[in-house]
Amino acid sequence: MLLKTKINLKKFFLISLPTTGIFLAFSRDWNDAAAIILVYTATVVHLGMLSEAVFELIESQVKEGHIHNVKDKIMYLFMGKITILILSLLIGRQLMGNRIIIPVINYVIQIFILAFSISSKGRDKT
Repeated sequence: MLLKTKINLKKFFLISLPTTGIFLAFSRDWNDAAAIILVYTATVVHLGMLSEAVFELIESQVKEGHIHNVKDKIMYLFMGKITILILSLLIGRQLMGNRIIIPVINYVIQIFILAFSISSKGRDKT
């Protein structure tokens, strides 16, 4: 698993959890809080799968010059990540109604936090 070596998980969760806590402050009741936590959990899984797929793709290109050996794994990772994200947003929509924008904004911020958490050790390593 390339994810552990490329992403500084300590930095990611150190920034990510307080950000999600701020968005939890906007929840009206337990349903809102549950939806925000559900979408956050799905976001972490989604971003992990996205990172793994991208790192696999890059590594296969660098080492072998083609992606034939990891094509199926990348396809399953992308299908799984989209499924997880859509299901969590649908459930969140059922719980929060029109206020689903709160976890969606948190999701967008988590993408930037992930980009910030990619370790320079991982960037230099080929």
